[in-house]
Amino acid sequence: MNLTTNNEQGHNMKRVLFITDRVMHYQKETYKALEKLLPAQGIELWLLSGQDARRAVGRVGIKEPVVLNEAKYDFREYRFGTYTFRRYCGVVKKITEIRPDIVINAAHSGNWSHWKISDQKDRLGFKLVSWLCGYEFHPGKLKGFLLDRFIPRYDYHLAYHSNARDYAMSHGARADQVTVMHNTINEEKIATLPKAEAQTMVVGKHPEIGDRKIILFVGAVLAEKRIEVILQALDWMQRKDAVLVLVGDGEHLPVIRQLSAGRDDVVLTGAIVEGVGPYFDAAEMYVLPGTGGLGINEAMAHRLPIVSGFADGSADDLVVDGENGFRLRENTPEELAEKMARILDSPELAARMGERSREMITGKFAFREFINRIVTELTRLAQ
Repeated sequence: MNLTTNNEQGHNMKRVLFITDRVMHYQKETYKALEKLLPAQGIELWLLSGQDARRAVGRVGIKEPVVLNEAKYDFREYRFGTYTFRRYCGVVKKITEIRPDIVINAAHSGNWSHWKISDQKDRLGFKLVSWLCGYEFHPGKLKGFLLDRFIPRYDYHLAYHSNARDYAMSHGARADQVTVMHNTINEEKIATLPKAEAQTMVVGKHPEIGDRKIILFVGAVLAEKRIEVILQALDWMQRKDAVLVLVGDGEHLPVIRQLSAGRDDVVLTGAIVEGVGPYFDAAEMYVLPGTGGLGINEAMAHRLPIVSGFADGSADDLVVDGENGFRLRENTPEELAEKMARILDSPELAARMGERSREMITGKFAFREFINRIVTELTRLAQ
């Protein structure tokens, strides 16, 4: 990609540069929507997305560009115990070439390049904005010490959810430096099927499901997803009328496959991106005992009740206990089994919760509202 635009209008436009480890399939609509809407506000969208040369499973980014002004860079990950450290290759040089007015990244304190970028913002003359999830899978005193010095380096924070806002403020951000985006997917692009039709399609691919009710998990299969808790909850329930359908791939899948060996109440489908919709439509509920986030949004768009733990913090906004699902407070197999059984045993409750999920994801948490919040804040920051 040529890092200097020939667009005459672009010479007078402000530039917003997003820097991300990888562009996931569920982020594609976000970047395309911003690319379409920002020029009307005098802003040009740029994107730097990483590519890891090593084979990846679970969270695999889109290889082809998703916006016009996009360049790739190599990034590296280094694991030490429970911690993952990242480094971007050549990103500061690309920032110098692009000359953005605003730079947005995920504000990971374990990313050396994020520290380096924050050191360069005054010299290169850009505002630094975080795209903040605000969840630490392995919190600790050292990490807290670093975050207290890292988060205040940012000029502004676009927070995934209300917990991410509180996270930013707990590490030194001011209230007037944070906007809650309510990060989501484009629910308008999600086609749904009648349940009976979806069940016929899914059972046709996986005959072992039979006429059993589907408990669904969709996402990257990682240790922090705590899928073992679902398996233990199934053991606790001892039901013949329910089956866990797990859609996804990831580095923890071999462990789950081993634990599921010999079980007839678990179906492992592998990764499915295109064509995953019928699995949601055929299910009775979506279950997420561990980390995650956007899987909840997608399940809500398909009118499913949600049974979720803290997730990535978004569940506190998205899942209203007793309304569109149940929250896991103790996150034990016994608690999960009790919540799942209540939904399985009451079709009326499941239907009511599913409709409430759909109302929420097409209302306050709709994609159009999410994009409008981002455009509004970027327009203000670019002035």
